[in-house]
Amino acid sequence: MKVATLEVEQPQAEPSTDQLIDRSIEGDQRSFGDLVERYQRKIFRVAYAILRDEMESDLVTQDAFVQAWLHLAKFERRSNFETWVTRIAINRARDLIRSRRWTVPLASQTEEDEAGFEPIDDKADPERNALSRQMNDAIERAVDSLSTQQKMIFRLRHYENLPLEEISQIMGLRAGTVRAHLFRAVHKLRAELSGWLPGRELKGKAG
Repeated sequence: MKVATLEVEQPQAEPSTDQLIDRSIEGDQRSFGDLVERYQRKIFRVAYAILRDEMESDLVTQDAFVQAWLHLAKFERRSNFETWVTRIAINRARDLIRSRRWTVPLASQTEEDEAGFEPIDDKADPERNALSRQMNDAIERAVDSLSTQQKMIFRLRHYENLPLEEISQIMGLRAGTVRAHLFRAVHKLRAELSGWLPGRELKGKAG
């Protein structure tokens, strides 16, 4: 007697980015929508790390994907799709920074050791909290004084924790150039914030 067997459907493999790109070029908008869904959070985070404004970052993200859709057939795939769209978003963010006098607030985040900044505990006593706010204001002014290039690289590195190689691809710069900009940015910030560095008192603050 033959025993009936159930055929179990194997889950279909998720299409690769290249497959979605090919289908999008052929006019499949749903495939491009899948690309947007796959990468839009990362693009938004990068835009926000630079602009520090949710509405503007959302607009930059949308614009980046619109531009990607319009020029997708010309995408030569020398870099991956994510890097390409991120570069479009960063160029758009750069245009905004150049055309406006942005005041970019600095979120209360832990800086990497290479910057030499030591975070202040938010749960400390009121005096320490007041110092923390003062320190954030000082960092905001210092970061805002950097050149546009240095500011963008610093934020991508310290806020998004992107590796130097990825920043190099996104910015279209040599890795050595990115490292040099980052070094200069950190050097300037250390000079501007010398009064806040570990083991030192705030300049102008009594004993």
